[in-house]
Formats: sequence, C-alpha cells, structure tokens
Amino acid sequence: MPAMIGSVTRERYDELVKLGRDWVTTMSSAQWRLGDAAVEIEPMRSYGGANPSGKDDLFTVSEALRMFAEDVGLAYTMVRSYRWVSSRWPKERRRTDVSRTIHKILASIPDEQERFEAVTNPPSSPRGGQLRWTHDSAKRVVGWKVDSPESVQEKVEAIHDLATDDAVAAVVTTDFLRRPAVADKAMADDYPDYGLVA
Repeated sequence: MPAMIGSVTRERYDELVKLGRDWVTTMSSAQWRLGDAAVEIEPMRSYGGANPSGKDDLFTVSEALRMFAEDVGLAYTMVRSYRWVSSRWPKERRRTDVSRTIHKILASIPDEQERFEAVTNPPSSPRGGQLRWTHDSAKRVVGWKVDSPESVQEKVEAIHDLATDDAVAAVVTTDFLRRPAVADKAMADDYPDYGLVA
C-alpha cells in the first residue's frame, strides 16, 4: 500500500504541491501588480503623503487607496499592505521562486541591503535539506513569533503567550508540577529567573 499523506498518495501529494506552487506564483504576481499600482497611485512618502490635509480637491493617501481598493473589489487594508510590500521590494530584487508572503515578512528588515541578501539565502527546509523559505523560517529571521515552535525557547515563549492569565498559569503550573521529573527539575533550580532584573 502506498504511503498516504492525509487522504492522498505521496505521488498525488507531490503533484498537488507542484500545482500549488504554480498557483502561489500566479497569486503572488497578481499581488505584486496590485501593490505596484497602489504605489503608482500613491508613492511612499513621509507621513501624510502629498496632500495630508485633503485640501484643494485632492485626495489624501488613505482616500486614494480606499477608492482604488473599492474599485477593484478589495479591502483597503489589503491594498495598503500590498503597497507597502511593493515599496520595500524593487522589481529587480523580487524573487519569483519565493512567495510574496515571504517577501512581506522579510520586508520588515529595516536595512535594505540586508533585506535583499536575506531573500536570496533561504535556510534548509525542516523536512529535508532543500533550501527553501517557510513562514516560520522567515519569521525567525526577523525575530517574530513562529506558528510552529521548534526550539526550547520558542516553545517556552508559546506557553507563556497561552498562559498570560494568572488563573490559566496557576492551573498549568499545578499540572506540570504533578509530573515528577518536572517537579524535581523545578525544585533543583536554586535561582530561577522569573524575568526580574536584579
């Protein structure tokens, strides 16, 4: 019996991945074009744009982008995001083999040269040595929280995020301390770091 991934064979899964990558390329191309159009309508400027007050029958940046978004049938926030990402990646620096979503994450790297170098150096894939960007690998580069924690530190941060409420933290701590190995390790820690600066 062939190996199954979900409800499909490995062979069918590989076919769907290939198709999916083609679809992502097509989708990314459309997003780049929409972002470029938004940049053309309202180039990136200092806060407020060319006409921050909206005087002289001109549109503010927000008004122009809202109008464009409505006229093409998209949410204003989506058009605003597309515009920002396009402004961070000149056409000659965009990688067609890297999704626009990865470009969006890496767009938050402030230094332009560092950003352009980062996109050309993907890390190894977690499921095999192939060099390829994932959402989490891009988030690690920019210092964001990942969706699927791997390292001990990432897992600890995820637990802290889930247990911000004291009542939840108390229940979780009690549950953890019922595990003998966890209780022994916690009790052996002479100077636990509770995030307090001495």
